[in-house]
Amino acid sequence: MLIWLQTACISNEVLQNDFPKILEPLEDIRVEVPQGDDFPEEIVLLSEDGPDYASVHARGYLHLSLDNAWTALRNDLVYVNQRDVSNYTVTEMDSDEYDYIFLVDNEVQDIIPVAFTNEWRHVGHQNHKEDVIDVVVRWRKIEGTDFIQLLEGSVEIIPVEGEDAVVEIRIIEHLKATLDQEANAIEFVTDMAERWKLVGHGESIPNY
Repeated sequence: MLIWLQTACISNEVLQNDFPKILEPLEDIRVEVPQGDDFPEEIVLLSEDGPDYASVHARGYLHLSLDNAWTALRNDLVYVNQRDVSNYTVTEMDSDEYDYIFLVDNEVQDIIPVAFTNEWRHVGHQNHKEDVIDVVVRWRKIEGTDFIQLLEGSVEIIPVEGEDAVVEIRIIEHLKATLDQEANAIEFVTDMAERWKLVGHGESIPNY
């Protein structure tokens, strides 16, 4: 796999302007947290193949501080589809509105090679002391293959009250695609959550 990391100074007007000005989750989460007194590092997942798109909701815990969980999420090994994407380029954009913006150009070598670009935006919400109290991330396919008509998602990182090194994570994805949209959405969200945990704890991700 080839990975290039670079920084680009491009005005916000060049970026897709259909992201919300204030980052919020795609919708209310529709699953409960995993049950257990020790905040198990696993996810509860709900999926639906609706008339407009497939949706996946996942909710769980990571035994990491908010800062470490956010740092791990910004690792491309976590948020890029390592199972299906053969080559990708990550470009970090400058922004006055968001803490981080990443553009990811993806190439998938299948029966017919396809390419598409995803945009990821991160915001850490602060309290009056300017401490980050939670994180919201949104991503969206902004150009590329017609096999994917809609790809968008959100991630939340929320500290667990009374715990210094436990956060709740919430992942939502909407996918409208030519083939197997629900199965593919489930696979990506499940893989992403697993890679996030592994990278956060300094472990290697699977060799898919």
